[in-house]
Amino acid sequence: MSVFKYILIGTGAFLGLRYLKGMNRISKKAVIDITGKVDKVTIEGVVVILKYNIKNPARTSINLTPPLIKIIHQGQGKENILASSSMALVDIPEETKDRKGRIRIPPFNETGAITTRILIPHLKMIGLGSGLIARLKDPTQKVNFMIETNATLFTAIGSFPYDHQTTIAL
Repeated sequence: MSVFKYILIGTGAFLGLRYLKGMNRISKKAVIDITGKVDKVTIEGVVVILKYNIKNPARTSINLTPPLIKIIHQGQGKENILASSSMALVDIPEETKDRKGRIRIPPFNETGAITTRILIPHLKMIGLGSGLIARLKDPTQKVNFMIETNATLFTAIGSFPYDHQTTIAL
C-alpha cells in the first residue's frame, strides 16, 4: 500500500509541475498581435480602431478578461497616456466567450480578431503639439504609439495579471 501511495504522490507532483510550467510558458510566450488604423477624425477627437489576436502557446485552456488597452505616445522624453479602451466598445467573437464574458482560448489556439474603438480626445493631443493631429489626419504619414495591454489570466490554480506592450504605427 505504501508503494501505491508514493506512486500517486509522484504522479500528482509531476502533473502539478507540468501544469505550472505551462502557466509559466503562457506568461512568457502568450502573443498578442495588435494592428490599428485611424477610423475618423471628429470634433471630439480621433477615433482609432484596434484589432488584436491573442495566441495560447500552452497545453491548457486559458480564460482572461477582455484586456484594458492604453494608447501611449512617447515624445519629448516622456510618456503620455492619450486614451484607454472602454470594455463596452470591445467586440469579442461569440465562439471565444465563456458564460462569464471572459475570453476562452483552447490549447495551442488563438482568439481571432477582437475589435475595439478608442477615442483620443483633441485636448490630449494638443499638449503634444499640433503636428501630431495633422500627421494623424494625413493617411500617408504614420505615427508610432505604444500600446499597453492589461488583463487578468484565470487558471485552475488562481488568477494572474498579464501585461504586454507593443509599438504600432497608425
